[in-house]
Amino acid sequence: MSYETLAVSVADGVAELTVTRPEKGNALSPTALEEIGDAVEALRDEAQVLVVTGAGDYFCTGLDLDLFFEEARKDGPDTVRANTRQHGRAFNGLKEFPGITIAKVNGYTVGGGYMLMGVCDLAVAAAGATFSLSEINFGHPPGGGVMWCIINTMDRRDALYYSATGEPFDAAAADEMGVVNEVVPADSLDERTAELAADIADKDTLALEYTKNFYERVRGMDFDEAREYELAKGEEMKYYQGYEFLDEGIGGFTRDEYQPAAGENYRSRDEDQPE
Repeated sequence: MSYETLAVSVADGVAELTVTRPEKGNALSPTALEEIGDAVEALRDEAQVLVVTGAGDYFCTGLDLDLFFEEARKDGPDTVRANTRQHGRAFNGLKEFPGITIAKVNGYTVGGGYMLMGVCDLAVAAAGATFSLSEINFGHPPGGGVMWCIINTMDRRDALYYSATGEPFDAAAADEMGVVNEVVPADSLDERTAELAADIADKDTLALEYTKNFYERVRGMDFDEAREYELAKGEEMKYYQGYEFLDEGIGGFTRDEYQPAAGENYRSRDEDQPE
């Protein structure tokens, strides 16, 4: 499938979705949002890992203000409603993607661009990336899901500071606050993100999906409720998996093929036997 505002590739269980509007700072137009929704839906069964990034020097500078707001307001309520629906479909699709999503933050990440990064499960940033929660400068709070992303990537003081001031912050500050998982030199960003994506894509597909499900569902539960939920859903996963966890995972451990606590110096019992 070809797109007007996106480039999409898939290889070895890893998909990469690139917003290709660098002349607009990769701002998300209604068309871009519709295409993101289409692409994410199409990739659900094709990839275990989805990398999201932007073309050129920008990750994403948020919504295209002219097309998403000004032109829509001229057209009337039906267009505003359609744009809002595409916005929800795109971002909900990313958040609910069954595999792991990784934001490859290559440059400026502003306003709604923070949301594009924030709905992803992981984030790797180039050292020169810059972040800004700029909505307050327009006389509006971060909204439409942006605040949810702020809350889930910053503590309260940092969240309110950057939301209330609109002050930009660099990749080092983002790393220190936990906004991103790691920061790498710009010329290593593609390589490091590909390495991370390949490592995750090598994991069991259902185990990845249920890992995300467990995290999202149990963080609002007390321990007993969480334990019961995890046990029940774990049995469901093993059934769908054909009990591969028992045959290959636990079986590999009992056959001495895998020792998770042994580290890189691990030698199997067979290697320890005298010749």
